[in-house]
Amino acid sequence: MFDHILLPVDGSDASQSAQQYAQILANTTDAEIHALFVLEDGGFVQDVADASGSEQIESKLKETAESTLDTVSAACESGGVSVQTSTRSGHPTDAILGYIGTNNIDLVVLGAHARGRLSRFLRESIAEQVAQTAPIPVLTVRARKLDSAPEIRDILVAIDGSESARHARSCAFSLATTFDATVHTLYVIESRFGSSGTLRDFLERENESVFQEARIQATQTGVDLVPVTREGKPEREITEYANNRRMDLVVLGTNGRTGLDRLVMGSVATSVVRRADQPVLTVRGPLKE
Repeated sequence: MFDHILLPVDGSDASQSAQQYAQILANTTDAEIHALFVLEDGGFVQDVADASGSEQIESKLKETAESTLDTVSAACESGGVSVQTSTRSGHPTDAILGYIGTNNIDLVVLGAHARGRLSRFLRESIAEQVAQTAPIPVLTVRARKLDSAPEIRDILVAIDGSESARHARSCAFSLATTFDATVHTLYVIESRFGSSGTLRDFLERENESVFQEARIQATQTGVDLVPVTREGKPEREITEYANNRRMDLVVLGTNGRTGLDRLVMGSVATSVVRRADQPVLTVRGPLKE
């Protein structure tokens, strides 16, 4: 399913949580982890007027990068996961996207700090930018205290009639097959479309159509399926279902804008990434063969 997993790191709690998921996925799919530390140009140096102070900060960042990558490498190797480490300079989003393009990466796993944190490059905005623009699936993980390795037993995937949602559903089923997990398919009828009329009728027909597709896929793959329909705002319904039912993973299509301007838009995916307690996997297109 995955061969090369990119793990951007910065030594933070969120980064360490992301590493746990990257290792689980790498172990299960026999993938190699690429640990990447980005030395952000101007991140701290621009506020330092003294040149010697600037050099000291740059030296300290390089030491931090080396120490962080050594720690990640040791943890991966002790867990039987193949790993290679790299550093890059520049804007974090550009560095991550550039690394994807030149190293045949097929999944990014990265941590996201709570909004307002200043601890270096894995700020929430960076995680959102990568999730919105990367051509491959991106798993965004918040800092979580886990007593043991994370498990993936219940997967929530938001569905509608868009191609992006179909790619997300296929990814969710592939993960469910890999981890012997249950897939919860959630179709949200937006309340703004009312309770009657032509558009409402179309949404209800689409609901049945996409659930039938999911049922067929579940039968073909032997995956347990829980179909769910909710009414309201997509981002709120997705997040509340995931949190209340304690899902282990949320899977969303992104940039799947349909003529109805509905569910799997980048704005909805971004909102869920910000609000969900669980790791969120955003999927733009089909998985690499």
